[in-house]
Amino acid sequence: MKKIAIGENSWFIGKEISIGQHARIGKNTTIRATKCIIEDYCQIGDSNSVLVEGTFQLGHNSFIGSNNNFCAREIQFGNYLFLDSHIVVGHGGRFNYDSFLRVGNGVMICAWVKLNTNYSISIGDDVGIGEYVDIWTHGSYPAVLNGFPAEFGPVEIGSHVWLPAKSTVLANVKIGDNVVIGVNSLINKNLPNGCFAAGMPIKIIRENVYPNRDPEANAKKIADIFEEYQKLCDYKNIKAELHYDASNETIYCNGLAYNTQSMEIEGSLDEIQEDFRDFLRRRGVKFFTGLPFKSIIPEGYKNLLSFEG
Repeated sequence: MKKIAIGENSWFIGKEISIGQHARIGKNTTIRATKCIIEDYCQIGDSNSVLVEGTFQLGHNSFIGSNNNFCAREIQFGNYLFLDSHIVVGHGGRFNYDSFLRVGNGVMICAWVKLNTNYSISIGDDVGIGEYVDIWTHGSYPAVLNGFPAEFGPVEIGSHVWLPAKSTVLANVKIGDNVVIGVNSLINKNLPNGCFAAGMPIKIIRENVYPNRDPEANAKKIADIFEEYQKLCDYKNIKAELHYDASNETIYCNGLAYNTQSMEIEGSLDEIQEDFRDFLRRRGVKFFTGLPFKSIIPEGYKNLLSFEG
């Protein structure tokens, strides 16, 4: 075992660690893992605790906030993770043989989420998990031999799923791809691909809803995005010329093409075009370039942040 300083009063304790370029780790964070892989452009905040028997992996361009507590046999986070603060991975039964957390690319996990890794939890790509969501892989307390219920088993969540605030997922549940769930729902059964479901307990409201690519509706959505971004440009005192070519579903910002079919950007981005890319991300149109998302900070905030006194 080794003990290696990785930040201000922050430590790695384990056998092997790899930290990529431009990665930053905050204060008072401890990572205990046999193997730790932190890829390029990652940020980890303050006062995090990681206890992983095997490998703890954080994909490139990922962000972890502060005051998080992780414990499992293996934890694998994909690229472009956004994981907020006060999140617990572990809870009861966390030292089980099947205590694994596997998370895909482009996933957002908001604050105060609980991921109970008594059994494995797998989460696909492009999944949003809102604040105060609980995902449980076990549930029991009164004596089962007296007829009381008990449930144990893994949870699987597909890709392109929105699991919003204050929802609860119970053990042995599979959520398919392209699923949207209503706020404050109790998911106690499997959900098929492409559905909208909500309720306590969950009910399927509509089936085969997603994905649904409607060119006319998309043109209207992009027009609304342009209108809102121009207001932001006025506030930031920057200039962006925006145009949408519906024939090839391509957005242009100051001449640079953002193709919404291939989800590729044709060329290098300047500061304003990067700001627009980040705005598109927040509006649900995500272009991944291999580099972090960056926004232009409004002048008033910039002055306050730079003032030393």
